[in-house]
Amino acid sequence: MVLGGDNEIQQYLDARYIGPPEAACRIFGHHLHEEVPAVVRLEVHLPGMHRCIFNPSESLETIRARGAYQKSTLTAFFSWYASNKDAPKYTYQEFPQHFTWNKTSKIWTPRASGFAIGRMYFASPNCGERFYLRLLLTVVKGPTSFECLRTVENVVHSTFKSACVARGLLEDDDEWVQCLQEAAVMKTGYQLRRLFSIILTQCSPIHPYALWKQFSVHICDDLAHKIRTLFAISNPSEAQIEDYGLYLLNQLLQESSKTLLDFPPMPQPNENWSAIVGNRLILEHRQLQIEAQQAHAPFNVHCLNIGQSTAYDAITSSVFENKGTMFFLNGGAGTGKTYLYNTIAGKCRTLGHIVVSVASSGIASLLLTGGRTAHSTFCIPLAVMEDSFCGFKKQSIQAELFRETKLIIWDEVPMQHRYCVEAVDRTLRDICDNDKPFGGITIVLGGDFRQILPVVTRGSREQIVNASLRRSPLWKEIVILTLDVNMRLDQGDSGNANFATFLAEVGTSPQETVKLPSTIRKCRDLNELLSTVYPQLDVVDASTPTFLTERTILSARNEDVNAINAAALNIFPGDAISYLAADKMSDDDEVDHTIANRYPNEYLNSLDPTGLPPFKVELKVGCPIILLRNIAPKDGLCNGTRMMVVRCAPRIIEVLILTGGHFGKFAFIPRISLTPSSSDLPFRMTRRQFPVRLAYALTINKSQGQSVKFVGVDLRTPVFSRGQLYVALSRCTSFDRVSVLLPNSELDSTTNIVYPEVLLS
Repeated sequence: MVLGGDNEIQQYLDARYIGPPEAACRIFGHHLHEEVPAVVRLEVHLPGMHRCIFNPSESLETIRARGAYQKSTLTAFFSWYASNKDAPKYTYQEFPQHFTWNKTSKIWTPRASGFAIGRMYFASPNCGERFYLRLLLTVVKGPTSFECLRTVENVVHSTFKSACVARGLLEDDDEWVQCLQEAAVMKTGYQLRRLFSIILTQCSPIHPYALWKQFSVHICDDLAHKIRTLFAISNPSEAQIEDYGLYLLNQLLQESSKTLLDFPPMPQPNENWSAIVGNRLILEHRQLQIEAQQAHAPFNVHCLNIGQSTAYDAITSSVFENKGTMFFLNGGAGTGKTYLYNTIAGKCRTLGHIVVSVASSGIASLLLTGGRTAHSTFCIPLAVMEDSFCGFKKQSIQAELFRETKLIIWDEVPMQHRYCVEAVDRTLRDICDNDKPFGGITIVLGGDFRQILPVVTRGSREQIVNASLRRSPLWKEIVILTLDVNMRLDQGDSGNANFATFLAEVGTSPQETVKLPSTIRKCRDLNELLSTVYPQLDVVDASTPTFLTERTILSARNEDVNAINAAALNIFPGDAISYLAADKMSDDDEVDHTIANRYPNEYLNSLDPTGLPPFKVELKVGCPIILLRNIAPKDGLCNGTRMMVVRCAPRIIEVLILTGGHFGKFAFIPRISLTPSSSDLPFRMTRRQFPVRLAYALTINKSQGQSVKFVGVDLRTPVFSRGQLYVALSRCTSFDRVSVLLPNSELDSTTNIVYPEVLLS
């Protein structure tokens, strides 16, 4: 930069240098500096605290009068919407994209050309109300005044902070009061106890005992009848009802390895209800035995094919004769592994044997009768090591259960690290005082090694293979049973037979890529694909639980899933309900903890880390959603559970479960605090939001164990790796057609979506 006029002598003394690029730009008259796009700085101030320019020699009355009518970018923003109430609504920082600011006249005018970005001045939480004002400006569209910003659902709040709390933009303990109030209007009894346990374990309320005292009457509403029925107490007192409610709540907390002692000052139950009830785990399995006897499960044996019958005879023989054999049931999707598991378990339970059914993932466990996740059932350490033991003692109720167990069924084992299986084997040998594998208990491991292997973070191929069960010392003692008949296909149809052959080759062929079937139909756009997969999506009451369980679209990339879900929700009838999250940074500055929120809130809101729900969740009553966390596996609320929205309240969502053995049951989903498990971000953040996403379309890894009518796989070329193809196509062998989504301009510049269509039935 040269100061002063064009004094060449002074420039020489100052060592002014003009290089060839600058000389060329000056000769040709090019600009040396340019900002593209333009950035408009937006003022953020409280009412009556905008910048006022005045002459010190003027009187105070004159200065006040001038300040009253002087406008800032913010007050002019309010004025424009106050005068144009029917105009399109934008947030404060979106406004400069469509309007220009005249610094002379202090007004906003519609933008005729160009583009600009709005940036609000930063305000830290230490700024008090100014920080909360700025937070509201990032989400409220088209406000007409400061009072309009403080208005939420026709209620004018006294402060901007309370308005932020009402919108769910801040974490507040009163949220759980409102959550339980809304739930108490809908349901009572068990569902409220389950909801209260979720709030304790997932949400960390500051005053749990105050919540209990306020809602214990509703939570224990159904217990008077249960006490009269189970314990022969004709007229239970209120103290007995509350005490039994605490006992049941403690049982629910134990499913998450917690007790009431972990949430002081929550009271403990005084009565010894467990002495009457006994071991709760064994009691649950006794109930499964009663249900199996009433369902006449052994008659399913007549429906088994040859391979299933061979496996059935071998496994039941080991159980009845106490051989303690280890089996591995090998079979691809559609070969009837789950059906065989439930048939064997039903037969054993009708004879009074205890069968423990687990799966490596929560969504797969829902398909097993009485199924649970392996980690929760066996208390496997999260950071499992080569010499790890399970996390329960020899005198615990878990140990007592396994000493009476005759059969363990463990599905989807290939995706589990072999150390997990070895830890269970080591623990069962100890608690059963038996040196045979798994303490002499017959165990059936199942799965398909052509699907996902154990995930080793940044692991090499050798490390991943070494983590597989095939490398375990237990493998040499395992008896392998194979299922190879696809039970989902009508084998009498030649098209089905050809597809079954093609499917069997995928994952077993030595070729690195597999070409798609030749039958391909082109869709003009995304709307045509949605109308094919979800016919009459825009018709009221056309979306039923059965309709939603029969179909979905699978894609490999999250951005495509989000686009499909947004398009489907726009077509679906009804009013959309928006839920905003409360984002904050965790451990922002390890050196100085007084420094907080070094990043603006709108930046945190724009992030979409893996495994977290979006900042803004839009739902409609009747739309499908998927759960993103294991919050109540016993009740079918696992990571990957598909549900249908039944009712939307400000702090709670009532849903209908669409998958597994809990199909048709209602449940409550509260907002919980979530932290991304991956290290994609340079800092740790926490998002309090409903742990759900729309589920018209799903990523491939969310489709495990679900029955879907249409399957879509997002690809870049018309060929793809056999692993990806197998995971995708193996899920669609019982459906009317296979749908592979290919949004790729390289295939055809005029085609947005291409998918092959194979009729299967």
